Amino acid sequence: MEHFFFKIFFAVFATFLFEFYFIKILGGLLLIWIVNDLRKDLLDIKKSKPTTKKGREPSYISSIGKVLFADIMISFDNVIGVVAAAKGYFGFMIFGLMLSVVLTGALATYMANYIQRHIWIAYVGLIFILVVGLQLVIGGLVDLEILNINEEFKKYF
Repeated sequence: MEHFFFKIFFAVFATFLFEFYFIKILGGLLLIWIVNDLRKDLLDIKKSKPTTKKGREPSYISSIGKVLFADIMISFDNVIGVVAAAKGYFGFMIFGLMLSVVLTGALATYMANYIQRHIWIAYVGLIFILVVGLQLVIGGLVDLEILNINEEFKKYF
C-alpha cells in the first residue's frame, strides 16, 4: 500500500516539475541510466553464480532503511516513466499508476519468474523505457530551444 502513496506523491510533483525543461532532461537521463543498469543486470544473469560466503548479519534498522530506500527509488523511477508516457493526460497517468501498483504488488513474483523464462520480454520493456527517456531528453532540449524539430513531431515530445 505504501507503494501507492509514494507513487501518488511522486506523480503529483513529477507532473508539475515536467513543465521545467531541466527536469525533463534529468528525468530522461535517469531513465536512460536505469535502462543501461538493467541491461547490464540482464547480461550478468547468465554469468552469475550463487555465493555461499556468509557475511555479517545486517542490523534491523539498516535492513529497514535499505527496504525503504529501495521502495522510494522503485516508486520514483516508475512514476517518472508513467508520467512521461502519459504526456499530460491525467486518465492515462492514473491508469498507469494503478497498473504499476497491481503489477508490482500482486504479480511481482509471477512476473519476475515469467520474465526470467522469457528474457525477450525484459528487452522489450527496456526498449520502451529507453524510448520514453529519449523523448524526455529531446523534449527538454526542444523546450530549452537547443534543438528544433518539425511541428508535426512535437506532439511526441
